[in-house]
Amino acid sequence: MAPNLATELQHLLGRHSSRALTTLLASLSGQPLRVWLVGGVVRDQWLRRHRNGVGQGRVIQPMDVDLLLAPDPQAPELALPQLAPHWEAALAAAGCSFKAQVHGEFGTARLALQPSHPTDQPLLAIDVAMARTERYPAPGENPRVRLTTAPDAALADLRRRDVSINAMALPWPTGPLVDPHGGQRDLERGLLRFLHTASLRDDPTRVIRAARYGARLHMNLAPEARHQLRDAMARWPWRREPPCPPALGSRLGMELALLLNQEPWGQAVTLLQCWGALDLVDWSGALQQDATWRRRLHWAARWNLPLLPALLMGAADPLAVAQRLQLPMSQQRLMAQTLALQDWLG
Repeated sequence: MAPNLATELQHLLGRHSSRALTTLLASLSGQPLRVWLVGGVVRDQWLRRHRNGVGQGRVIQPMDVDLLLAPDPQAPELALPQLAPHWEAALAAAGCSFKAQVHGEFGTARLALQPSHPTDQPLLAIDVAMARTERYPAPGENPRVRLTTAPDAALADLRRRDVSINAMALPWPTGPLVDPHGGQRDLERGLLRFLHTASLRDDPTRVIRAARYGARLHMNLAPEARHQLRDAMARWPWRREPPCPPALGSRLGMELALLLNQEPWGQAVTLLQCWGALDLVDWSGALQQDATWRRRLHWAARWNLPLLPALLMGAADPLAVAQRLQLPMSQQRLMAQTLALQDWLG
């Protein structure tokens, strides 16, 4: 299993990126840890095997990889900062340069890896996280996180994810695919399905991520996911007092920016509008009914302007939406200048 998996990672990620990843995995495997590949890299590996035209014969982009770690409950307590020297030494010995951000208090790290010598291979981003569970104290708020070393740590961690196709895991170096939520079946059917009935109530940004995957992988919301979205919209509480939680506004803005910057934005925004999800962004309904967004985004892309402000110009009150989504002040000033010019032109 391990040699085959390593070979498949090379086909999926490219020689240099897969070498860096397997070096990192080897350094982690030498610790009292259980290690899994999770999320997008597992999904894209499955697609390369089974679905022609998506990932077949080419390197998958964006180059994002997620690793899940669970310390052995019988071993002494192990925190993520204790692992950093091991992977740093291993990657340096393999000739890889990298930048690392380790957030020990949250049990997460992000590594930006690339070979020391310039190549034409893209940068590989690896997110490393200790297994955790999440609880949302109120709709839209940031979750309360609790690290876990339980024997079913991988299953517990997968339950907190967004859609079933991202809730699969591969043990490293060997072991069968862990797929408790039917991700393989949904990949075969081309459907995006949320993991539980409160998924969008807890975190509405999951529908933005669903549109990203839908545009990239040519998938659509499952019928029950559409029903959950309609129900979440009908119960949408944040337009009343108290106002939209700042954490939710920030997450909506970040997810929309990723969608516009990393995905085929025409398909992604079309999906959001088809699903009725743009009302999550602009409560007035104007953006949901907007028929001119494609032209604005086309010209913004052509003039190398940020795409998210261009999209939000279709809202009833673009600046209010931009402030709620916590767009950078430079983008808010650009929108204000555009609105002033429109008023001046009459």
